[in-house]
Amino acid sequence: MSRDFESTGSEEEFLKIYKEVDSQKYPRPSVTVDSVIFRYCSGQVQLLLIKRKNHPFQGKYALSGGFVDEQEDLDQAVMREVFEETHVQLDKKQIEQLLTIGTPHRDPRAWTISVAYLCYLHYEDGQKVEAGDDAASTHWISLKNTDGQIELWDGESQISQEDLAFDHWQIIETAVTRIRGRLEYYPTILQIMPEEETLSAFRLLFASFNPDYAKMDSTNFLRRFKHIFEKTGRKKATRTKKAATYTYTIKTI
Repeated sequence: MSRDFESTGSEEEFLKIYKEVDSQKYPRPSVTVDSVIFRYCSGQVQLLLIKRKNHPFQGKYALSGGFVDEQEDLDQAVMREVFEETHVQLDKKQIEQLLTIGTPHRDPRAWTISVAYLCYLHYEDGQKVEAGDDAASTHWISLKNTDGQIELWDGESQISQEDLAFDHWQIIETAVTRIRGRLEYYPTILQIMPEEETLSAFRLLFASFNPDYAKMDSTNFLRRFKHIFEKTGRKKATRTKKAATYTYTIKTI
């Protein structure tokens, strides 16, 4: 058939012909969403992972996620999948797109393109995490950064790259790199922290993504981040003394 129909006639006529002739011309990947969910608990940064109930990668750790429904908005899809698998309810203020990944053969079932999200669980959020749908269990995994290398720990057990399904280790690495690269000008990870905390606690949060901050004293840390942190005038008891508390502001870019 001549390609003239693409530039002649009405748009209504074009769409009718396109659906009849061209709509099956190109192979169609499945679209999925994945979520890298962070929280702050007992002085540690943690990620929410599931263990897969079904094949492929049955029993492996994985990010919460799944297939996007037909004509479903991507933001709605990731919030739906997270709720179905973990019973955690997120809203749009807590999520942001991280990357789109379409590496060939990343999913042994079929050709899939995944949109990964950064998700921030607020410190005061008391939602109970419970496995559902494709998740056999849920796990809060501690994130550590040793000499620039990511470490994931489930309690006393360290998780290796081979313990994760699909390419989810690489997605987590990308999430950590994204957060590390924005700490000095757009530290969205602060959303998981209490609104008021000691400077040492904020510094150790940053050190979870860039270990250089673990070596920095509080005076130099505040000097570098004076555009983000502000003294509250109050103090909080720590293990050794009462320390001044600070609040933070994340300026929109």
